[in-house]
Amino acid sequence: MVQVPAAVRQDTSRAPSLHREVSLCELLDRVLNKGAVLTGEIVITVADVELLYVGLSLLVCAVETLLQPPPGEVTE
Repeated sequence: MVQVPAAVRQDTSRAPSLHREVSLCELLDRVLNKGAVLTGEIVITVADVELLYVGLSLLVCAVETLLQPPPGEVTE
C-alpha cells in the first residue's frame, strides 16, 4: 500500500481522499489511464566547462490513452 506523506495531508477538510491508502496496482492503473510525463536533465561538466547536456522526457501511458483524441476535439 502507498500512503500519502504527512506534509501533503495538511488540510483534511478540503481533500479527505488524501488519507485513503492506494494499492500499487490501482496507482499503476491510474497512471496508465491518465498518462504521466517525467522530465529531467543531465549536464556533464569538467573544470566548470559544460561538455554535454542531455534533456530527457518520458511519457508513460497506455496505448489506448495515447490514441484517444484530446478532450474537446471534434472527431469525424
